[in-house]
This record gives sequence, C-alpha cells and structure tokens, in this order.
Amino acid sequence: MLNKYLKVLLSSALLLTVGTSFSENVNAQAVVNDTFTDGGLTNGADPLDISWFGISSNFYQTVSTPSGIQLSVVEEPILGSGKALNLDTPSFTTSNPDFIPPHFALGTFAPVSLGSDPGDTLYLSFDFRFTTKPSTSTTSSQYPNFRAGGLRFGLYNSASTLVTTNILASLVGSGTPVEDDGGYFVVVGLAGTSNLGVSRENFNSRDSITGGFGGLSLISTSSVPTIDDTVRHTAVLTIRRLDSQTVRISASIDGFLVRAVDSGPGIITSFDEIVVRSGFSDLNINIDNVVLQAL
Repeated sequence: MLNKYLKVLLSSALLLTVGTSFSENVNAQAVVNDTFTDGGLTNGADPLDISWFGISSNFYQTVSTPSGIQLSVVEEPILGSGKALNLDTPSFTTSNPDFIPPHFALGTFAPVSLGSDPGDTLYLSFDFRFTTKPSTSTTSSQYPNFRAGGLRFGLYNSASTLVTTNILASLVGSGTPVEDDGGYFVVVGLAGTSNLGVSRENFNSRDSITGGFGGLSLISTSSVPTIDDTVRHTAVLTIRRLDSQTVRISASIDGFLVRAVDSGPGIITSFDEIVVRSGFSDLNINIDNVVLQAL
C-alpha cells in the first residue's frame, strides 16, 4: 500500500506526486480487501474476499501446449500478511513472434460502477513480488518486445459472462467467457526493458484480455525503472471521472506514475473483475493486499 511518496519528474507522462494513499480517505467505500489470510481462493472468511480463477491459453500456434496456470495460497512473509496468492505460470514456447500465450489470475466480485460526479474515483492496489528474478529466458529473449509487457494487471467488465471456473482453452474465437470482456489494463516492463503503459481493452474482441485484438494503447513511457528482482513492489490503478464521457486512468509502480485520458461513448465505467498476469514463461508471482475502493 502506498503511503507517502516522491518521485522525480521523468517525462511528460510521468508526474511529480506527493500525498497519502486513497485508502486513507474517510469517504472511501471498500469493494475488495483480499489478504488471503484464510488460505482460500474464494469468498471466504476474510472480509471482502473475492473468488480467484486461473485462465490459460492453449492456442494452436503455441509450440509446447502449456498446462494451465496454477493458483494457490502460499506462505509469504515479505508482502506483509503472512500469506499471498501465488500465480504459478507454466513453461511455454510459441511459433508466432506476435503471440505469447496468456496465463493469468482473474478475481471476480459484485459489479461496482464509477460514480457519476466529476472526481469520483475507483482505486485498485496490490503488493507483488516475483519468486525468481525476471530474466531474458528463452521465450523473452526470442521475442524481446514482450518484455515491455512482462507484467500486466487491470480492471475489467465481464459483459455479463462471469467466469465461474478455471479455464484452459484457445481464448481466441473459442467462445470462452473472457473473450467479450472490456476494461483498462497496465503493462509493466521487466528484465532490462523499461516501460509503464495504460491500455483500453474493447468489448467483444474475441480474444483474451490484457492484450490482444481488442487492446488500444492510451499512453506509455520508458522513463521508469525496469523490474528484475524479487523484492516487494506496489501496483496502483485508478479510474477518475472528469465528466460524463471522459475518464482519466492513472497507473503507478512504486510511485512512478503515468496518466492517460479516455473519452467518448466507449469509456468503461463498470467493473467486476481484477486481472493479474505474468507474461514470461515459467515466471511466477506472489500478490497480496488486493484492495479496490470507490471514492
């Protein structure tokens, strides 16, 4: 959880920010607060838990048909609560330089909508660390462009086709529930590649989420540190209403911030899914302290 932070202005996309976290706002409405202390992947004993599912692709252009991502709650003293959600991403290769098979964790919750007044905000944050150092593995070395989005996370609308079970499927034109989803997602550079960007995922793309046919980049910058370690990091995504047809999407890693504006009738203002994805072959990640608030 971010408290006070100060980062140098790095580019026009990167902003100087000093302040307290949104979680300290007395008017905040808690939507999700999942710390995994009950050891479960579903809406269990902890207040404001959500249900988590593993989503994986076995698209035919993947050379080694991968097994599905495995989710489990593990002991994790570094991230704070003692337990965390582990995303065990399988090893894979691909025959298509423009396709890395997606493997991600998807958390579902009761729909929440951005308020109608200017300034109304949805705030998502979580802590994470990789269990091994992100490196130029076989897959990421072969296709280095994917290192720019080696970590991805976002808020999504399920388009009323909510995921209720783990999925291992093509995720491209196969009619799975995630193929019609829309939302906003963040891409983060790993292993020597510096990148922080925000994209919109259009509804009904007939592709996976957090990047694919429906992804539309809104802004990105390379003026940020890369992640190539196993220490604790904090990710934040906020969606703030500016007017009836304009929202501002802000994303940060450890306080390094990028902002974009999305406008028009296609803006997305209602959400019922959180997505976290490790884009490297066999690169596992622990996440904890997953918070979603309406302000």
